[in-house]
Amino acid sequence: MGKSPLPTMGDVARHAGVSPATVARVLYNAGTVSAEKKQRIEAALEATGYRPNIVARGLRTQRSWTIGMIVVDGTINPFFTHLTQAVRTEALDRGYNVLVYNHGMSAKREADAVSNLVQQRADAVIFSYGVAAENMAPLVEAGIPIVQVERDLTLTTHSVLIDPVPGISEAINHLVELGHQRIAYIGGDPKLYPRPRPHGSTMEEDRLRAYQSAMEANGLRVSDGMIQLGLYFSPAGNPITDEGRKLTHQLMAQKDRPTAILASGDTLAAGALQELSQMGIAVPQDVSVIGFDNSIADLLTPPLSSIGRPLQEMGIAALDLAISAISDAAMKKETIRFPTKLIIRRSTGPLAKT
Repeated sequence: MGKSPLPTMGDVARHAGVSPATVARVLYNAGTVSAEKKQRIEAALEATGYRPNIVARGLRTQRSWTIGMIVVDGTINPFFTHLTQAVRTEALDRGYNVLVYNHGMSAKREADAVSNLVQQRADAVIFSYGVAAENMAPLVEAGIPIVQVERDLTLTTHSVLIDPVPGISEAINHLVELGHQRIAYIGGDPKLYPRPRPHGSTMEEDRLRAYQSAMEANGLRVSDGMIQLGLYFSPAGNPITDEGRKLTHQLMAQKDRPTAILASGDTLAAGALQELSQMGIAVPQDVSVIGFDNSIADLLTPPLSSIGRPLQEMGIAALDLAISAISDAAMKKETIRFPTKLIIRRSTGPLAKT
């Protein structure tokens, strides 16, 4: 028995009692249609299961209905996987395909991805996050809108950023309320990540400064050795938690050990949990731990208190900016900044009594 033929625009038109041209105007936003007819057409689309032919639509509108997404690497940090999924799901609902490339912090792979997307006639490209600002030049020359997420290399594109201050302030306040004063910080070393500073500072500097300011606001001194900086991830071939383990070991080797640790990434916090366990130090009974990203936090043991950002909303905001810029090439460059928020789980607890 043969397959049923796919529904056509004519099927939708007959179901809605309108002409195919009226259906096309609704599908492609190509003219005015009354609210009553639009409602009938939308119901007919649902009933028939019709989906527009993306290739044919591109020929009519001079669009490819494709959005490129260039990210670091979802296998290293689940943040990129979650963000990509949010963009893909929303884009599909709006009739766009999403082509995803991982650059793994390689400027050459990023440049190759840009070249491919220009050849594919992508309508817009979302970076999370870019490696080299010069790699964006071919997109600019081709008139392809760019949206940068979380970090931006240049002020000349649209961007969706986060503010680490609210979440880090909440984290330090939470630990202080639990009785902690010796609160350490492990994070990415700004010297190891010499990024452009379009806003005057890098992400690494912003998170470290937020920690220092929150400690100061609580009247706490950041003693020597309470800040340990390094890579976010260990070099290729090693467990990604090795760097967090190393930084934590350096903290706990001190005479005045911290009673709480704030990590600037969940993978660093995961390494901290592993190292503390290896050393026979219980979490949170002996040491409390807070991460940043809320990416793998609920998969760890114990479930990790972590500073999160609204990934779903960020993905949708990035897509909104991209689609708006596709429709309006003269659109003024816009930056949307989302606050961070502490999610409390079981890795934080009261200061142990001595």
